[in-house]
Amino acid sequence: MDNMLFRNRFLAIFERDGYTFMHEVRCNGVIVSLLPFRFAPDGKRVEYLARLEVCPAHGSELELCSITGGLEPGVTVAETACEELWEEAGYRAETSELIDLGTVRPSKASNTIVHLFAVDASEKLQSTPPTDGSRFEIGSSVEWVGHERGVQISDPLFVTAIARLQLSKQKGD
Repeated sequence: MDNMLFRNRFLAIFERDGYTFMHEVRCNGVIVSLLPFRFAPDGKRVEYLARLEVCPAHGSELELCSITGGLEPGVTVAETACEELWEEAGYRAETSELIDLGTVRPSKASNTIVHLFAVDASEKLQSTPPTDGSRFEIGSSVEWVGHERGVQISDPLFVTAIARLQLSKQKGD
């Protein structure tokens, strides 16, 4: 039996069998993380699109991270991924273009499930993404990074998506 210790519109803190954990209320513990990729102009390297934004839990500086979003009621995880790609990066994609990279649980201190997706943006045109008007979006942008820089990004979702995408390409999926 879970004992709720705290709750606001974003998260709840529960205690279960002596263990305390977080639940993301805003999306019922389900989010998506999207890794757009493209072949570099030289055709030999792959680049990945990272989101540059302020993550308040980490500090007030802009940092590179994944394109993410929470699941809304009545919307599939694939539809959410396509919407976040548009809202945060300015690229349009159909759900059929998404490469499903599976799910992860990014923290033992949370019951959040993250659905990882990749999408080939090599032939896509970028538009100016809309903004939700929140203070968290001020100064946000996206940036293409190479493999070496990509695996150095502190966001474990970004690094995991790169590894799983490479694995899926090696298997020929």
